[in-house]
Amino acid sequence: MTKTLSRFRDSLDIYSALFGVFAVGLLVPAIMLFTAVLRFPSALTAVFGIVCGIVLFIVGVPLVPAEWTDVIRTKPVLIRIGWGLVIVVVVVMLARLALFIDDPYKVHDSLDPNNTFMVEHTHMSGYISGVWVAEHDPQNLYNIHRYSSPNADSILPSIVPMQRDVYVYPPPFLLLPRIFTLFTSSFVALRATWYVLYIVTLLAATLGVARWVGGRVGAALAVLTPLIWISLPTLSTLQVGNIHVMLCYVGAVTAMVLFYRGRHILGGAALGFAIVAKVSPGILVLYLLIQRRWRPAAWTAGWCVIYSVLSYAIFGWGPWRSFLSDGTWKNIASGKFFDFVLDVKTNQLINYAPFGIPYKLGQMGWHFSNPHSAGLLIANIYTVLVLALVVAVALRLYRRARVEPDSPLFRAENLAVWLGILTLASFREPFGPWLYIAVGAIWLFAVYSAGMLNPTRINIAVVAIVWAVVALYLENVYFTLSAQLILYVAVTYMTWRAASGTARETAAAEEVSAAAPERTVTT
Repeated sequence: MTKTLSRFRDSLDIYSALFGVFAVGLLVPAIMLFTAVLRFPSALTAVFGIVCGIVLFIVGVPLVPAEWTDVIRTKPVLIRIGWGLVIVVVVVMLARLALFIDDPYKVHDSLDPNNTFMVEHTHMSGYISGVWVAEHDPQNLYNIHRYSSPNADSILPSIVPMQRDVYVYPPPFLLLPRIFTLFTSSFVALRATWYVLYIVTLLAATLGVARWVGGRVGAALAVLTPLIWISLPTLSTLQVGNIHVMLCYVGAVTAMVLFYRGRHILGGAALGFAIVAKVSPGILVLYLLIQRRWRPAAWTAGWCVIYSVLSYAIFGWGPWRSFLSDGTWKNIASGKFFDFVLDVKTNQLINYAPFGIPYKLGQMGWHFSNPHSAGLLIANIYTVLVLALVVAVALRLYRRARVEPDSPLFRAENLAVWLGILTLASFREPFGPWLYIAVGAIWLFAVYSAGMLNPTRINIAVVAIVWAVVALYLENVYFTLSAQLILYVAVTYMTWRAASGTARETAAAEEVSAAAPERTVTT
């Protein structure tokens, strides 16, 4: 204990303290929320939260790398003040959001009390309802009317006062919510537990990946991490609880880091589940094959089979029959399944997928006789372009890895490429809401700004404007269409630049000479 306190005193300064406030400020409300789920008395929950906060702060501050604090310490005073304010705002907003997650009637603690969709919508309701339907009524797993029928609340788990979502994922995804339903059938408890899991995994991923990158580039990424959290897509994802960020970004990126370090079995398990649950991360298998990384690709394929067999063993053939034999997967892939969503103008605005462009143009007065067919054509062209980009960047990084030494900058460039590929692939879905898919772009912007951006005033201003356009949202067709196109261009450009090698002179000189963990590349 004495040694721990001594380390704490030696490492404590305003910047390490702010990093501690950021991490502890996110974790403590989550811990208190979880104790509330366990039905601790309110007084005990408060005391437990305070004690955990103090312990985590004392233990955590010494764990903040000196490079992280050095990076922010050298910035102008206004930037340092702004950074501290961002941390405080994020902590306060998520503390309030935890109150709304704990009690859905506390609408005033939600991100936007006046937004009916955000207040009443939770994707967790679709996940747990899907588990029940798969077990008791599998032929109707993908029947959207099953979830909105007048007697749904009397048969499915009650989610009052929220609106029930529908289940639109492949059968293997059911394995994850099924684990949660083993412990409780209470929607409030399940929603709170889901939120806690999201906070912990996203925090571990954003800071853990920055630590993996290492050097000053990783330190700069750690400093920019609060900006990822304060963006509206991240905050909105945490409130509605959509699985996309956890699987397609956290899970898939973690898998690629594990592959980079030679941990193929664990990496295959992470990427495999992301693929069988969301499909779009499968683009990384093409990336691995282009780079002749046979073992990671094989382990990923093997885990996909394992998860599929497990879903069959637990839920039977019914969900698979509904997904395959009834043409559901074709309707989901073509967008026909989402007609009930895309008929709503507000949903057309928030849909940043290329498939949705004709619907936006229709709102602007450029009407299509069949917007669905036009959207499908645009989506197919977009798919070909994304596949071509993946092949090109995979080859570029493969060739560079054979001749360049490992360095924090090179790891950051790999990370940027992975995030760019995953973000662009995610928008191949017919309904790709800005609400959560844009988180990948925000994370990419942070990575690019941390180590690849040539810091001229013009470049900084351009990236800041692009970041703001993607991180914010206006319910206006001209804004959303412009932001959508800006997002595509920015992500594509940054992905290509990262794969080609940014070679910023000052960063390259520092990072190549810096001590770096050994990279293991096997085939």
